[in-house]
Amino acid sequence: MIRRTLALLTALTALTALTACDDEAQPDPQNTARADGSGPAADLSDGKADDAHADGAPRDAHPGEDAAPDGAVADAERPAEADAAPPADPRPPWQVCETAADPVGPTEDWRHLSNEVITLGHAGHSAQDVLAPTDRATALPGKFAYGAISKDLEDEDVEVQVSDCAGGWRLLGRARTDGDGRIALNLPQGALPPVGQHDVALRVVGDGSVARSRLFVTPPGAHLMVFDIDGTLTTDDLELFRDVLADLFEPILNGDYVPEARAGGLELTRLRRFDQGRLVVYLTGRPYVLTDISRGWLAELGFPVGPLHVVDAVSDVLPTNGQVGDYKADYLRHLQGLGYVIDAAYGNATTDIYAYAQAGIVPARTFIAGTHGGEGGTVAVGDDWLSHLPQAAADALPAQVFFDP
Repeated sequence: MIRRTLALLTALTALTALTACDDEAQPDPQNTARADGSGPAADLSDGKADDAHADGAPRDAHPGEDAAPDGAVADAERPAEADAAPPADPRPPWQVCETAADPVGPTEDWRHLSNEVITLGHAGHSAQDVLAPTDRATALPGKFAYGAISKDLEDEDVEVQVSDCAGGWRLLGRARTDGDGRIALNLPQGALPPVGQHDVALRVVGDGSVARSRLFVTPPGAHLMVFDIDGTLTTDDLELFRDVLADLFEPILNGDYVPEARAGGLELTRLRRFDQGRLVVYLTGRPYVLTDISRGWLAELGFPVGPLHVVDAVSDVLPTNGQVGDYKADYLRHLQGLGYVIDAAYGNATTDIYAYAQAGIVPARTFIAGTHGGEGGTVAVGDDWLSHLPQAAADALPAQVFFDP
């Protein structure tokens, strides 16, 4: 009897211990979410999640999920930098600072009474656009003259201002005209505005008349594309040179002659500037008296804004290698001396072929429209630029030193 009682007690003890183990292994259904998300969420009303097992060890995975294998990181524990945005572009952004209205301000007495008579005529001022790398000083030039005979304004003061990028102007300094009616305001390296395109206004303090230009500030080594205008972006340059020889540009100045654009030129310049990021330089044999008209023609047709460089001396507009050819070659060598990279050049005339070759632009990157295409090993493109567009689009993108936001 005693032996049977002891056996019964032993069995009851073992059964009790087994039941206790089963109870400890079962999770509380009120505080545990199922793996499929259908169960109730954990109670976080006390502000703390259940981050540890009952024995105090940290959880390696969510309830119902397998722990990540050794050496792997669970998605929930991935470092934040793994999903971070790519690093910011280290190149400076290209800013466009434009001011529509000319600057105004008080006028001052003329330094010379004779200039009061000269300035009764219409102001015919002009100013070259300037390309300026950030690693050196530059100068902002201007030419000031009045009347139908373009009488120079001598020994008078001119204020030079730059757009403040907020619709106003910021004074850079003053310069005094020389005997040819010209100024050049020197800007030290530290006085340059930020990288980008900046409107410039040159204001004669004697009467408030203004010449406009643009300053293009770039990091060193910027990539450029060079375009002639007449006969290249227009259909013909013969009319221009008729004006030179017979009419002194009167048809263009008066608006009687408006050049027609060569097909594909607009698309080509926009491709080079906006799709490929190269600055477009307009290098023309037109004289300085046509500066504003040339800028207006380009803007009206929608050509991308870029530096316009015109002939400073009317004698250099003649279509010979010794005049307009050398003028263009000298300017291209000037740009190269500043560190600019000329990726290709476009033209139509033998003077273009000569100038580009003198500047070291290889024939394979010299594209010539019209009858002279192919001469000197240049690339012939026919009577328009449309067939050239696929070739231009296939060009490798340059390692440009700024970016367009």
